[in-house]
Amino acid sequence: MKLKFFSFIPHAHKWHNIRISRKGAISPTGRAYFSTHVEAQCKGCGERLHKIYYRDISDAQAIRWLG
Repeated sequence: MKLKFFSFIPHAHKWHNIRISRKGAISPTGRAYFSTHVEAQCKGCGERLHKIYYRDISDAQAIRWLG
C-alpha cells in the first residue's frame, strides 16, 4: 500500500523518463545561447525536474548532473 504522505519524506530521487534536448535559449542576462534542456520524473514521488544548462553538454554529463 502506497500512502500519499510518503512523498513529503525526503528521499533520493530515482529519475526516469529522462529527455535531453538541445535548443536555443535566452539566458537571464538576455544573451542567446545554444543550450541543453533536461527533463526527468522521479519514480517514487512523481516530481518533475526541468533544468536548462546554458551550454552544450554531453548526454552522459547531463544525466550525471541530475543529482
